[in-house]
Amino acid sequence: MPNVSCHSANEHGKGLLTLGRRRGIMSQRLKEELAKELGFYDVVQREGWGAIRAKDAGNMVRLAIERAERQLAGTTE
Repeated sequence: MPNVSCHSANEHGKGLLTLGRRRGIMSQRLKEELAKELGFYDVVQREGWGAIRAKDAGNMVRLAIERAERQLAGTTE
């Protein structure tokens, strides 16, 4: 099966999503930004992504979805 990718960019040209067989859904930059906003980036820096709580990972995904929905709706709230 070929590795298929889909790239999306926001209004500033920063890549937000990358879908692929061996890639994550969110860019590293977006994950770091969300972790900082949610207050657990220090854990990521010290111990890596595997050390975050499931609750924090879920909140990060929820926030990413909210941002993507606002972006698709054309708002930047």
